[in-house]
Amino acid sequence: MVYDVLAPLYDLGVWFLALFLGGEEGLRDKAIAEAMPLEGKTVLEIFAGTGTISLMAAKRGAAAVALDISEGMLRVAGEKAGGAGAPVYPIRADAVELPFRPGSFDRVIASMGLHEVGSDAAEGALKEAYRVLKTGGRLVIFDYSRAEGAARVIQALFFAFAEGEHARGWIGTDVDALLTGIGFRNFRRKFLLKRALQVLTVEKR
Repeated sequence: MVYDVLAPLYDLGVWFLALFLGGEEGLRDKAIAEAMPLEGKTVLEIFAGTGTISLMAAKRGAAAVALDISEGMLRVAGEKAGGAGAPVYPIRADAVELPFRPGSFDRVIASMGLHEVGSDAAEGALKEAYRVLKTGGRLVIFDYSRAEGAARVIQALFFAFAEGEHARGWIGTDVDALLTGIGFRNFRRKFLLKRALQVLTVEKR
């Protein structure tokens, strides 16, 4: 798997790209802020990659699970958590078939992962997120949205060189309708960088 090969350099690449967007930690903090409070909460990060969000949640008192399909990415996530002394539990599984019982988590966070998969997989992952959330639990999505004005041109160029067809499909998806159909309610949304990025928070009724 390509992500297994890229795993040791993944964080460096994300750090470099995020420099042009105000810094990775500042951006990821926007997602963490929507998940607060986290003390004593159970948190599942899907499409976790190297587990950056999981680590941030664990440092804020959560019992965090970093779930990804890539063994290499999870190896790096485990090393990061061990180095930080934070309780992050890496689990290798597919987000469209989560190995957890219904109502297992207070929070599910999807940070920059849904645009990497096709529409069927994204919908499947969101349905699974709903299933494993507790009633009243919160789903936080941090990902692309369709940019405005000149930023739309920059986004299109960036997608052409750094992202694939799935990312273009994601920003064309009516995410609100999809989430409403699954059963989520109480929408809150914040746009960043001329709407190129969004933090969308919903709750399981």
